[in-house]
Amino acid sequence: MTLTNDVHRPSGDGARGLQRGWHALMAVILIGSAACSSKSTPAAGPSLPGAIKVNTQTAGFFKDTSYDVLVNGQSKGAIGANAEMTITGLDPATYTVDLGNLTDNCTGQADSVAVAAGDTATVSLGVTCTYTTSTSYTLVYQRDRPDLDSGQITTCSFGFCSTQQGWDLWVDWSSASTPHSIILQNQTTGVEIAHLPGVSLNTLTEADYQGATFTTDTIRAPFDSTRVILIKTDLGNVYALGNPVEDTTAQSLTFDAALIDSIG
Repeated sequence: MTLTNDVHRPSGDGARGLQRGWHALMAVILIGSAACSSKSTPAAGPSLPGAIKVNTQTAGFFKDTSYDVLVNGQSKGAIGANAEMTITGLDPATYTVDLGNLTDNCTGQADSVAVAAGDTATVSLGVTCTYTTSTSYTLVYQRDRPDLDSGQITTCSFGFCSTQQGWDLWVDWSSASTPHSIILQNQTTGVEIAHLPGVSLNTLTEADYQGATFTTDTIRAPFDSTRVILIKTDLGNVYALGNPVEDTTAQSLTFDAALIDSIG
């Protein structure tokens, strides 16, 4: 008996149909895979906001008590002269931070800071304040005695004054020293004096002033260009004397007096 094989491979239209079905099945699988892949990678959301912590340090004379914080020129509120504040809700970027509403005798400098998403950047801003004005005096030795608070000068003939009121200091001449000028305060009214050797009026700092030791005793140290003399008047105001220039012909001393601390 002869056996025949009834299984035949498709041919013609049957083979082509089978191929089309196979291609359609693969397309469905690929589309489904791509859809699953897109679902597993969520779209990126907005960046988290950042913040800036601002620190202020103020030094000098007649200091401000507060400033306006400016970020890219926009006000973000007030801050104390030696304080800190944090500005929140900032987009990641680089910002310029500055201080506004400074008085004329105070100066500061802006700074730039980079803010990252979710982080707090820190910026420190320093302010320096100087004395506003100074008065120049030319005093004849022993004769002329100024009241620094009013600017008035009492003239004492031959070094003898009819009153001990209304003046703060006088200039004595010493032949034993060079330079010859010595500043003496009015001890009768309780005027105090302090010497700052190695300091000029242009380099005088708040630390120099705070470290000064005032006394009602006489200090017979010559007044030269490398020395500042502080005078605390009977009203409590403090003046810094500097830039002395002697005129031996006129027997006089010229110097500048700057108000650096006031009871008012």
